[in-house]
Amino acid sequence: MMSIDPYTQAHLTLSIEVNGFALAAPSVPGSLLRFVRPLAFYNEGQTHELSFSGTSLRVRVRNRNFLLCSRHQLTNAGRGPGDIVMIIDVEGGRRVAINPNEVSQAVLDPAVDPDYADVADILLAEYAPHSAERDLAPHFLQMDLLNVPDLRAVPAGSIDAIFTLGFPTSDTDYETSYDEDYSVTGVDIVSRWWKLYFRQDETNDWDKSGLVPLEPARREDPIPKDHDGMSGAPVFFIHGMKQRRPGLGFAGIILRANKLGRANMLEAEAIRRAFRMHFDGA
Repeated sequence: MMSIDPYTQAHLTLSIEVNGFALAAPSVPGSLLRFVRPLAFYNEGQTHELSFSGTSLRVRVRNRNFLLCSRHQLTNAGRGPGDIVMIIDVEGGRRVAINPNEVSQAVLDPAVDPDYADVADILLAEYAPHSAERDLAPHFLQMDLLNVPDLRAVPAGSIDAIFTLGFPTSDTDYETSYDEDYSVTGVDIVSRWWKLYFRQDETNDWDKSGLVPLEPARREDPIPKDHDGMSGAPVFFIHGMKQRRPGLGFAGIILRANKLGRANMLEAEAIRRAFRMHFDGA
């Protein structure tokens, strides 16, 4: 049996696994960013072939590929599920846009109080394992959302950091290039991301029923000037560092936020219900 030197053993003890790689806690958000992308739509016949509406998570659940976001990101943009595309880099420095194979929207139980309608604000877009002879699995986060710890399952004293990654609309720029006749030759879209840290808070008058209130972890931390575009942003958390058994948990997705940085999160349990509905209907 191959022995492991003490330094490597200590690193592995305090590392967190993300898609098969053991990472130090500060490196985890940057690694997750590969799977947190703007929700993109294809605009057929338009100057700007792509447009964005909020944030989405690419995740593998039961060895199937899903794009997770909120339904209102489509309705607010006046778009349909057929407009969704996932942009991936391929050989030769090119990028391709791929449509999902199936889209599932959580249906609210009519017995549920209408004040809790936000708990049904979920959209799942499923992608086939292979598309155009490409293996799509590496483009999705390997995290079983049906079983991964959530904030309900982990004692508050064991939670080390709660954070989200998102793409505010105000930080997206469209850089159009023209030829000498002022005809459009290309459009580059630059979408800048934010990493925000939170703490759980008590409900106040601004919060929506059925959603979990989150406050900025520290008041001195910068926040976006406009939180539009943070809808759909996944909320993760790191736990167990003090016990030297660190892990990565999934708390939910952001549905709304205000200019002070307060956010309302749809918690993981509602998302698990949506996945179960999708699998049961498959």
